[in-house]
Amino acid sequence: MIQYSDLNKEFITDRFPELKEQVEEEIEYLNEFLPHVIFGNVFNPLTVTLLKQDDYSNNIILNRIFNMHEELSSNGDFETQNLVQVTLLEYLWDENTTYNRALELLGEHTKKLWSCIENYLSVP
Repeated sequence: MIQYSDLNKEFITDRFPELKEQVEEEIEYLNEFLPHVIFGNVFNPLTVTLLKQDDYSNNIILNRIFNMHEELSSNGDFETQNLVQVTLLEYLWDENTTYNRALELLGEHTKKLWSCIENYLSVP
């Protein structure tokens, strides 16, 4: 099981070495690793940018991001699942395009969290 306390710089950079510099800059700015802040600041803008591209469904990085969401959703403790739902998935509800395209890329466990969001946010 992935514990919220296991989420650290290496958790991201081992999966996404190309984001190492950005993660380090975020940590330096905050003087600590705050999972909701760092995951949100690193992945949300990137995810939205990639979802808006014409070839989004074939984008390797975007698929790796959604695979990470699924890994955290299926193997994470409650706090880790909360990070996925509140910080990473809710962000994709701001626009019709990101909402619909993200919905296509969700895995089994992230779809469950997505359904929970429907209880308190309106579909764009």
